[in-house]
Amino acid sequence: MESFKQKRANLFNENPIASHGSWISKHSIAAGSPVHMGGSGKSPLYQDLKEGDYTVTKSTTGLGGENIATERQAVIAGTPGRTYEEAGVDPAEAQAYWDANPEKYEEYKAGQEDRTVTQTRTVDVEQPKLRKNIFKGYRGNIPDEIKQADSLSYADQVGIAKSLKMPPGVFVKQYEKVTGRTLNKNPKTKITKKKGSQSVGDWTNVD
Repeated sequence: MESFKQKRANLFNENPIASHGSWISKHSIAAGSPVHMGGSGKSPLYQDLKEGDYTVTKSTTGLGGENIATERQAVIAGTPGRTYEEAGVDPAEAQAYWDANPEKYEEYKAGQEDRTVTQTRTVDVEQPKLRKNIFKGYRGNIPDEIKQADSLSYADQVGIAKSLKMPPGVFVKQYEKVTGRTLNKNPKTKITKKKGSQSVGDWTNVD
C-alpha cells in the first residue's frame, strides 16, 4: 500500500498545477465555483512602487544641463502559490476548474513570475538661444577663451572691439557677417537672445 507521502508525490508528478502550487481559495463552494480564485484581482503592475524601486533606463539633458529621466523600470516579484493541500481544495475539482478556464490558469502562472514595470514620461526642453560670438576664430590679439567661445554677450563683444580699437563700421560689418542680422541701434546686452523652456510630464505605465 502506498504511503500518503508517496501518493502526494505521485499527484504532484501527474498534476503540473499542483507541482507549481496553487492560490485557490479554500472557500471555493461559497464563492460560486468549485475552485474560486482568491485575492483582490488587482494586477501587480499597478501596485504602488517607491521612487527608489526604479532604475533609470533612458534620460535627456535638461535646461540646466542636468539629466532628466524619461524611462525607468522596476521589478515586481511574483506571488508564490500554495499546494492543493495548503489551499484545502480537492485536486480533482481544481483540475476540472483549470480545464474549464484555461485563461485563468495562464493568468495564475503569469502571476508567479517576476514582472518588469516600465514607465515613460515626456520631457520637452528648448534650450535658450544665445548670441553668436563674432570674434570666434578672430586673428586679433584677444584671449584664446574668447576666440573659442560659441557665444558672448553684446556688451562683452563691444568691450573687445574697443580693446582692439576696432572702428565702429568694421565692428558692425563683422557682427552682421557672423550673425546674419542687421545690428539694432539699441541691442540688448545680455548673452541670451531668447530664454529656454522646459516641461516634464507625468509617469505613465507602458503596457
